[in-house]
Amino acid sequence: MTTFSALPWTATSLLALVSCWSPHFSLATSVFAENAAASASGAIELIRDPHFQLGFTVNEPKPGKKVPRGVLQWDAAPGEPIWSLAQWTSKFSIAGAKAEKLSSGAVRFANEAKTIIVGPPGSEDADLVLGIDSRPEWNGHARQKGQPWPHLLVEQRLLDCPPLAELTALLFSMDARLRVGERFEAEGYNRNLHACHYLIHFTVQNLNKQSPGYGDFLWLGIPVYDDRDRMPRRFVAGDAASGKLIYCPAADEYTSESLQDGKWVAFQRDMLPVALDALKAAWEKGFLKGSQNLADYRFGGLNIGWEATGINRAEVQIHDLSLKAVRK
Repeated sequence: MTTFSALPWTATSLLALVSCWSPHFSLATSVFAENAAASASGAIELIRDPHFQLGFTVNEPKPGKKVPRGVLQWDAAPGEPIWSLAQWTSKFSIAGAKAEKLSSGAVRFANEAKTIIVGPPGSEDADLVLGIDSRPEWNGHARQKGQPWPHLLVEQRLLDCPPLAELTALLFSMDARLRVGERFEAEGYNRNLHACHYLIHFTVQNLNKQSPGYGDFLWLGIPVYDDRDRMPRRFVAGDAASGKLIYCPAADEYTSESLQDGKWVAFQRDMLPVALDALKAAWEKGFLKGSQNLADYRFGGLNIGWEATGINRAEVQIHDLSLKAVRK
Protein backbone atom coordinates (compact mmCIF):
# COMPACT_ATOMS: atom_id res chain seq x y z
CA MET A 1 0.00 0.00 0.00
CA THR A 2 1.13 3.53 -0.74
CA THR A 3 0.30 6.02 1.99
CA PHE A 4 -0.90 9.47 0.98
CA SER A 5 -0.36 12.68 2.93
CA ALA A 6 -3.15 13.79 5.25
CA LEU A 7 -5.90 16.06 3.91
CA PRO A 8 -6.51 19.55 5.33
CA TRP A 9 -9.16 19.42 8.07
CA THR A 10 -12.76 19.89 6.93
CA ALA A 11 -15.56 21.03 9.22
CA THR A 12 -16.84 17.51 9.72
CA SER A 13 -13.42 16.03 10.40
CA LEU A 14 -12.72 18.80 12.91
CA LEU A 15 -15.94 17.91 14.71
CA ALA A 16 -14.87 14.27 14.71
CA LEU A 17 -11.50 15.22 16.17
CA VAL A 18 -13.08 17.35 18.88
CA SER A 19 -15.41 14.48 19.83
CA CYS A 20 -12.37 12.31 20.51
CA TRP A 21 -11.05 14.53 23.31
CA SER A 22 -12.17 13.07 26.61
CA PRO A 23 -13.85 16.27 28.00
CA HIS A 24 -16.21 16.31 25.00
CA PHE A 25 -16.68 12.63 24.19
CA SER A 26 -19.69 12.19 26.51
CA LEU A 27 -21.38 15.09 24.76
CA ALA A 28 -20.77 13.49 21.36
CA THR A 29 -22.23 10.17 22.50
CA SER A 30 -25.25 11.86 24.09
CA VAL A 31 -25.93 13.67 20.82
CA PHE A 32 -25.68 10.32 19.03
CA ALA A 33 -28.19 8.80 21.51
CA GLU A 34 -30.64 11.67 21.08
CA ASN A 35 -30.35 11.44 17.31
CA ALA A 36 -30.93 7.70 17.42
CA ALA A 37 -33.90 7.99 19.75
CA ALA A 38 -35.49 10.82 17.79
CA SER A 39 -35.24 8.98 14.49
CA ALA A 40 -35.71 5.37 15.60
CA SER A 41 -39.19 5.06 14.13
CA GLY A 42 -37.98 6.09 10.66
CA ALA A 43 -34.60 4.34 10.70
CA ILE A 44 -33.80 1.42 8.40
CA GLU A 45 -31.58 -1.34 9.78
CA LEU A 46 -29.19 -2.16 6.94
CA ILE A 47 -27.38 -5.20 8.37
CA ARG A 48 -29.20 -8.46 7.81
CA ASP A 49 -28.78 -11.27 10.36
CA PRO A 50 -26.85 -8.98 12.75
CA HIS A 51 -26.60 -11.79 15.35
CA PHE A 52 -25.11 -14.27 12.82
CA GLN A 53 -27.74 -16.92 13.52
CA LEU A 54 -27.89 -18.19 9.92
CA GLY A 55 -24.25 -19.23 9.69
CA PHE A 56 -21.80 -18.60 6.85
CA THR A 57 -21.01 -19.55 3.29
CA VAL A 58 -17.27 -20.28 3.23
CA ASN A 59 -15.24 -19.08 0.26
CA GLU A 60 -12.08 -20.54 -1.28
CA PRO A 61 -8.85 -19.11 0.24
CA LYS A 62 -7.35 -18.27 -3.17
CA PRO A 63 -7.52 -14.47 -3.63
CA GLY A 64 -9.63 -13.03 -6.40
CA LYS A 65 -13.01 -14.41 -7.37
CA LYS A 66 -15.24 -15.60 -4.53
CA VAL A 67 -15.72 -19.35 -4.93
CA PRO A 68 -17.99 -21.04 -2.33
CA ARG A 69 -16.42 -24.14 -0.77
CA GLY A 70 -18.87 -25.05 1.98
CA VAL A 71 -21.33 -23.86 4.60
CA LEU A 72 -20.86 -23.48 8.37
CA GLN A 73 -24.29 -24.06 9.90
CA TRP A 74 -25.92 -26.03 12.72
CA ASP A 75 -29.26 -27.74 13.26
CA ALA A 76 -30.95 -24.69 14.78
CA ALA A 77 -30.01 -22.33 11.91
CA PRO A 78 -33.41 -21.11 10.60
CA GLY A 79 -32.48 -20.42 6.97
CA GLU A 80 -29.79 -19.90 4.33
CA PRO A 81 -26.67 -17.90 5.29
CA ILE A 82 -26.63 -14.16 4.69
CA TRP A 83 -22.96 -13.80 5.65
CA SER A 84 -20.05 -15.20 3.68
CA LEU A 85 -16.68 -16.01 5.20
CA ALA A 86 -13.45 -14.98 3.48
CA GLN A 87 -10.13 -16.63 4.35
CA TRP A 88 -7.89 -15.09 1.69
CA THR A 89 -4.39 -16.63 1.30
CA SER A 90 -4.84 -18.90 4.33
CA LYS A 91 -3.21 -22.33 4.13
CA PHE A 92 -5.88 -23.83 6.39
CA SER A 93 -9.39 -23.70 4.98
CA ILE A 94 -12.16 -23.98 7.53
CA ALA A 95 -14.69 -25.24 4.98
CA GLY A 96 -16.02 -28.57 6.20
CA ALA A 97 -15.37 -27.92 9.90
CA LYS A 98 -17.92 -29.62 12.17
CA ALA A 99 -20.11 -27.73 14.63
CA GLU A 100 -19.19 -28.19 18.31
CA LYS A 101 -21.81 -27.27 20.93
CA LEU A 102 -20.48 -25.28 23.91
CA SER A 103 -21.89 -25.10 27.43
CA SER A 104 -23.06 -21.52 26.78
CA GLY A 105 -25.34 -22.79 24.03
CA ALA A 106 -22.96 -21.41 21.41
CA VAL A 107 -21.68 -23.28 18.36
CA ARG A 108 -17.95 -23.43 17.60
CA PHE A 109 -16.12 -24.20 14.35
CA ALA A 110 -12.33 -24.46 14.48
CA ASN A 111 -9.14 -25.72 12.88
CA GLU A 112 -5.46 -25.09 13.63
CA ALA A 113 -5.60 -21.49 12.34
CA LYS A 114 -9.17 -20.27 12.90
CA THR A 115 -12.01 -20.20 15.42
CA ILE A 116 -15.58 -19.08 14.77
CA ILE A 117 -18.09 -19.07 17.63
CA VAL A 118 -21.73 -18.01 17.31
CA GLY A 119 -23.60 -17.59 20.58
CA PRO A 120 -27.35 -17.27 21.12
CA PRO A 121 -28.43 -13.72 22.03
CA GLY A 122 -27.83 -13.04 25.71
CA SER A 123 -25.27 -15.81 26.17
CA GLU A 124 -21.67 -15.27 27.29
CA ASP A 125 -20.50 -16.03 23.73
CA ALA A 126 -23.01 -13.80 21.91
CA ASP A 127 -22.96 -12.78 19.15
CA LEU A 128 -19.78 -13.66 17.23
CA VAL A 129 -16.22 -14.60 18.15
CA LEU A 130 -13.59 -14.63 15.41
CA GLY A 131 -10.21 -16.06 16.37
CA ILE A 132 -7.05 -16.29 14.32
CA ASP A 133 -3.81 -18.14 15.02
CA SER A 134 -1.24 -17.20 12.40
CA ARG A 135 1.61 -19.28 13.86
CA PRO A 136 0.96 -22.25 11.53
CA GLU A 137 0.38 -19.85 8.62
CA TRP A 138 3.86 -18.31 8.98
CA ASN A 139 5.59 -21.43 10.35
CA GLY A 140 7.86 -19.41 12.63
CA HIS A 141 9.13 -17.07 9.90
CA ALA A 142 8.44 -13.34 9.89
CA ARG A 143 6.59 -12.07 6.83
CA GLN A 144 8.76 -10.51 4.15
CA LYS A 145 7.78 -7.29 2.37
CA GLY A 146 5.44 -8.07 -0.51
CA GLN A 147 4.21 -11.40 0.87
CA PRO A 148 0.42 -11.83 1.06
CA TRP A 149 -1.09 -12.51 4.47
CA PRO A 150 -4.00 -14.54 5.87
CA HIS A 151 -7.44 -13.05 6.48
CA LEU A 152 -10.52 -14.14 8.41
CA LEU A 153 -13.50 -11.96 7.51
CA VAL A 154 -17.28 -12.20 7.53
CA GLU A 155 -18.96 -10.25 4.73
CA GLN A 156 -22.34 -9.26 3.37
CA ARG A 157 -23.93 -6.95 0.82
CA LEU A 158 -26.12 -4.12 2.13
CA LEU A 159 -29.20 -4.25 -0.05
CA ASP A 160 -31.39 -1.49 1.32
CA CYS A 161 -29.19 1.57 1.82
CA PRO A 162 -30.71 4.72 0.31
CA PRO A 163 -28.45 7.13 -1.61
CA LEU A 164 -26.30 9.26 0.68
CA ALA A 165 -27.98 12.40 -0.70
CA GLU A 166 -31.29 11.21 0.82
CA LEU A 167 -29.96 10.63 4.35
CA THR A 168 -29.60 12.69 7.51
CA ALA A 169 -27.62 10.02 9.39
CA LEU A 170 -26.07 6.54 9.21
CA LEU A 171 -25.97 5.39 12.83
CA PHE A 172 -23.38 2.72 13.56
CA SER A 173 -23.09 0.90 16.88
CA MET A 174 -21.40 -2.25 18.16
CA ASP A 175 -19.82 -3.64 21.32
CA ALA A 176 -16.49 -5.50 21.14
CA ARG A 177 -13.95 -7.06 23.48
CA LEU A 178 -10.58 -8.74 23.12
CA ARG A 179 -10.65 -12.29 24.51
CA VAL A 180 -7.15 -13.34 23.45
CA GLY A 181 -4.25 -11.16 22.33
CA GLU A 182 -0.78 -12.69 21.97
CA ARG A 183 2.11 -11.61 19.73
CA PHE A 184 5.11 -13.78 18.86
CA GLU A 185 8.06 -11.76 17.57
CA ALA A 186 10.15 -13.89 15.24
CA GLU A 187 13.59 -12.82 14.03
CA GLY A 188 13.16 -9.82 11.77
CA TYR A 189 10.04 -8.48 13.52
CA ASN A 190 9.19 -4.98 12.29
CA ARG A 191 6.06 -3.16 13.44
CA ASN A 192 5.73 -1.58 10.00
CA LEU A 193 5.44 -5.05 8.41
CA HIS A 194 4.02 -7.24 11.16
CA ALA A 195 0.68 -6.68 12.82
CA CYS A 196 -2.63 -8.25 13.71
CA HIS A 197 -5.65 -6.03 12.98
CA TYR A 198 -9.37 -6.46 13.55
CA LEU A 199 -11.24 -4.03 11.32
CA ILE A 200 -14.61 -3.23 9.83
CA HIS A 201 -14.71 -1.95 6.27
CA PHE A 202 -17.78 -0.58 4.50
CA THR A 203 -17.83 0.05 0.78
CA VAL A 204 -19.10 3.47 -0.26
CA GLN A 205 -20.10 2.59 -3.78
CA ASN A 206 -21.55 4.13 -6.93
CA LEU A 207 -24.68 2.01 -7.41
CA ASN A 208 -26.43 4.15 -10.00
CA LYS A 209 -26.53 1.99 -13.12
CA GLN A 210 -26.93 5.10 -15.29
CA SER A 211 -23.72 6.65 -13.99
CA PRO A 212 -20.42 6.29 -15.90
CA GLY A 213 -18.80 5.43 -12.55
CA TYR A 214 -21.24 2.60 -11.77
CA GLY A 215 -19.63 -0.04 -9.52
CA ASP A 216 -16.66 2.05 -8.39
CA PHE A 217 -16.12 2.34 -4.65
CA LEU A 218 -13.89 3.23 -1.72
CA TRP A 219 -13.19 1.40 1.55
CA LEU A 220 -14.41 3.17 4.71
CA GLY A 221 -12.81 1.71 7.83
CA ILE A 222 -13.40 1.31 11.55
CA PRO A 223 -10.22 0.09 13.30
CA VAL A 224 -11.38 -2.06 16.21
CA TYR A 225 -8.07 -3.59 17.36
CA ASP A 226 -4.39 -3.39 16.46
CA ASP A 227 -1.80 -5.34 18.48
CA ARG A 228 0.72 -2.48 18.14
CA ASP A 229 -1.33 0.45 19.49
CA ARG A 230 -3.83 0.97 22.29
CA MET A 231 -5.85 3.14 19.91
CA PRO A 232 -5.37 2.24 16.23
CA ARG A 233 -4.24 5.17 14.14
CA ARG A 234 -5.78 7.03 11.20
CA PHE A 235 -4.93 5.45 7.85
CA VAL A 236 -5.60 6.89 4.39
CA ALA A 237 -4.01 5.01 1.50
CA GLY A 238 -4.47 3.55 -1.92
CA ASP A 239 -4.96 -0.21 -1.73
CA ALA A 240 -2.54 -1.97 -4.06
CA ALA A 241 -4.78 -5.06 -4.31
CA SER A 242 -8.05 -3.36 -5.29
CA GLY A 243 -6.77 -0.02 -6.60
CA LYS A 244 -9.32 1.75 -4.36
CA LEU A 245 -8.90 4.33 -1.60
CA ILE A 246 -8.89 3.10 1.99
CA TYR A 247 -10.17 5.84 4.30
CA CYS A 248 -9.90 4.79 7.94
CA PRO A 249 -10.21 7.37 10.74
CA ALA A 250 -8.45 6.67 14.03
CA ALA A 251 -10.19 4.47 16.58
CA ASP A 252 -10.73 7.41 18.92
CA GLU A 253 -13.24 8.84 16.46
CA TYR A 254 -15.49 5.87 17.35
CA THR A 255 -14.71 5.22 21.02
CA SER A 256 -12.71 6.55 23.98
CA GLU A 257 -11.65 3.08 25.22
CA SER A 258 -9.16 0.45 24.10
CA LEU A 259 -9.76 -3.25 23.49
CA GLN A 260 -6.31 -3.88 24.92
CA ASP A 261 -7.83 -3.49 28.41
CA GLY A 262 -9.85 -6.67 27.85
CA LYS A 263 -13.19 -5.04 28.67
CA TRP A 264 -16.27 -4.48 26.53
CA VAL A 265 -15.86 -1.37 24.39
CA ALA A 266 -18.77 0.48 22.78
CA PHE A 267 -18.28 1.82 19.25
CA GLN A 268 -20.75 4.49 18.12
CA ARG A 269 -20.66 6.97 15.24
CA ASP A 270 -22.80 8.71 12.69
CA MET A 271 -21.06 7.34 9.59
CA LEU A 272 -22.65 9.80 7.15
CA PRO A 273 -20.21 12.72 7.76
CA VAL A 274 -17.34 10.20 7.77
CA ALA A 275 -18.49 8.92 4.37
CA LEU A 276 -18.72 12.47 3.03
CA ASP A 277 -15.18 13.20 4.20
CA ALA A 278 -14.02 9.96 2.58
CA LEU A 279 -15.64 10.85 -0.74
CA LYS A 280 -14.06 14.32 -0.65
CA ALA A 281 -10.65 12.75 -0.01
CA ALA A 282 -11.16 10.26 -2.84
CA TRP A 283 -12.09 12.97 -5.35
CA GLU A 284 -9.17 15.17 -4.30
CA LYS A 285 -6.77 12.24 -4.78
CA GLY A 286 -8.12 11.24 -8.20
CA PHE A 287 -10.28 8.27 -7.17
CA LEU A 288 -13.95 7.76 -8.16
CA LYS A 289 -13.50 9.77 -11.34
CA GLY A 290 -16.81 8.65 -12.84
CA SER A 291 -19.06 10.71 -10.57
CA GLN A 292 -19.04 13.37 -7.87
CA ASN A 293 -22.82 13.21 -7.38
CA LEU A 294 -23.82 12.12 -3.86
CA ALA A 295 -27.05 10.70 -5.26
CA ASP A 296 -25.00 7.98 -6.96
CA TYR A 297 -23.37 6.66 -3.77
CA ARG A 298 -24.62 4.25 -1.11
CA PHE A 299 -23.13 1.92 1.47
CA GLY A 300 -22.84 -1.23 -0.63
CA GLY A 301 -21.39 -3.87 1.70
CA LEU A 302 -19.19 -4.58 4.69
CA ASN A 303 -16.61 -6.99 6.00
CA ILE A 304 -15.53 -7.60 9.59
CA GLY A 305 -12.53 -9.44 10.96
CA TRP A 306 -8.84 -10.19 10.95
CA GLU A 307 -5.78 -9.51 8.84
CA ALA A 308 -2.57 -11.02 10.22
CA THR A 309 0.70 -9.84 8.73
CA GLY A 310 2.40 -10.84 11.99
CA ILE A 311 2.61 -13.99 14.09
CA ASN A 312 -0.28 -13.74 16.53
CA ARG A 313 -3.02 -15.57 18.36
CA ALA A 314 -6.06 -13.38 18.93
CA GLU A 315 -9.83 -13.45 19.43
CA VAL A 316 -12.37 -10.63 19.35
CA GLN A 317 -16.01 -10.98 20.35
CA ILE A 318 -18.71 -8.61 19.10
CA HIS A 319 -22.40 -8.17 19.77
CA ASP A 320 -25.30 -5.84 18.94
CA LEU A 321 -23.93 -4.87 15.53
CA SER A 322 -26.13 -2.24 13.88
CA LEU A 323 -26.13 0.27 11.03
CA LYS A 324 -29.32 2.34 10.72
CA ALA A 325 -30.03 4.67 7.83
CA VAL A 326 -32.15 7.75 8.64
CA ARG A 327 -33.83 9.46 5.69
CA LYS A 328 -34.33 13.20 5.39
